[in-house]
Parts: sequence; structure tokens; C-alpha cells
Amino acid sequence: MDYKIIATVLTRQDDAPDALNAAIALATDMNAHLDIYIATISHTETNNYYLGAEAIMVAEQTREAMAAREEIEAWLEERMKGEVIRWSSKAATVQGPALTGYLARSLRFSDLVVLPRPYQDNPETAAVVEACLFSAERPVLMIPEGCEMPAHGGRVLMGWNDGAEALAAARAALPLLEKSDQTDICIIDPPVHAADRSDPGGAMAQYLMRHGTKTQVDVLAKTEPHVGEILLRHAREVGAQMIVSGAYGHSRLREAVLGGATRSLLEMADRPILMSR
Repeated sequence: MDYKIIATVLTRQDDAPDALNAAIALATDMNAHLDIYIATISHTETNNYYLGAEAIMVAEQTREAMAAREEIEAWLEERMKGEVIRWSSKAATVQGPALTGYLARSLRFSDLVVLPRPYQDNPETAAVVEACLFSAERPVLMIPEGCEMPAHGGRVLMGWNDGAEALAAARAALPLLEKSDQTDICIIDPPVHAADRSDPGGAMAQYLMRHGTKTQVDVLAKTEPHVGEILLRHAREVGAQMIVSGAYGHSRLREAVLGGATRSLLEMADRPILMSR
């Protein structure tokens, strides 16, 4: 099983290389088509200026965003010279509120979207990730700054809580899990009265093994405030090269205000992380 249509989104040139390189490597490995979307954003707020100034500000911001788009297009053409993969690019400049709709229409037919990890230097990346997960409903592989696409083999850590989001992430990650040496199914404080309390994670382990993946179930105590911190610590301990996790089991508002597994993973991950919901 392979991904056949991989996509990535470029909003700025300076944070594009790591995610783009990972997308190219994955498309090469899986003989997939790579769709590259360039989306620069005009952030001018309306209704905050004296009469006539609003149109001037919108026009100026739009011109700047269009100029940035052209710079990224030129950089991309130069970067892709010599690449043997099948690829295409599409560029657009959008007003901030239109970004979600544009990405939903563009990415919904992709098998996987590869992006930089949010909450680094580019504030727009978080909006792009959420648009992919919620509006386009596509799994997202996020690459932290300085990281590369996980190589064949090695270990993958998968967070598992028997929820729909975790199951969606496991299914979305199958093409990568099948190429790993081992998948650690990580369960944190399983409920005492859960239906699988006698064999936590057993059904998921069987599912992955039937797909040819070697698995191991790790049951951990909740020793940190957030599940995401425990997953990251365990990934470092076992040397996992990638983390697979469901996204936003709670509402996004609760995650933003109180924190949660998704938020902590997105803020602190030091290795690629694949999320779906």
C-alpha cells in the first residue's frame, strides 16, 4: 500500500525546504504524484480605516502578497530542476478568511499532506494544518525544522486510546507503518473498565500485524500533565523516528485554552508526526 497523491503547501519560502524535501522524498519512494500549492495571504482587516483608506490598504497588502507568491514560484522552479518525480504546482493569493476554503477545495483529493510543524516561526502554518485536518479532512505529516522524512525501517510510536481519531490516524499511516521495523502502540492509563481491559491495544495490534507490521504494545502511566509530553518522552526513549496520533479528541477551543495531547505534540514535537481525525 502506497500513497499515490501527496500534497504540500508553501506560504513562505524560508520555512518551506524541510517539508518540501520530505514531500519530495516520500513521493520518490512511493512513485506518487506531488501537488505543490503556493498560497500567500493578505491579512488586511476590513472596517478599521477611515473612508477610502481601507481599499488602499487592501490593495497594498494584496500587491505584497502577490509579489511574495511570485518569489516563491521562481524559487520552486529552480528547486525542482532535476527532480524525476511527477509534480505540479498551483499558486494563489487569498485574503485571510478565504484560506480555509481554498485549501479545502485544493487538498481534498490528496492521500497525504506534508507540512512544516506549526508553532515555530510561521504563524500561518497552524491555520494551514487545521484547514487540512478539519476542512479538507486529510491526514497531515508535519516535519519539524531540521528534520527529514523518516527512512525505511526504524520504529514508529503510535498513540492509541481506542478513539475514532486514533483509528483514523492509524489507517492513514499504514503506508508508512508497513515500511517500519516496528510500531509501538502506546497506551496511557487505559480505563479500568474498558471493553479491552484484559488486553489493551490487542485489537489494534492484530489489525496492524495483518497489514504486515511488527507491533508491540506499551502501557504507560500518566506521569506528565499532558499525554503529548508522555508520547514525546517515550518516543525519545525507544528511538522512534516518527509519531502517529489522532488529532483534537477535544474541541479546538478547549485544546487552545487548556492544552491537550494535540496541542503539546504540535508545539514540542522534535520528530515527524502524522495526525488525522
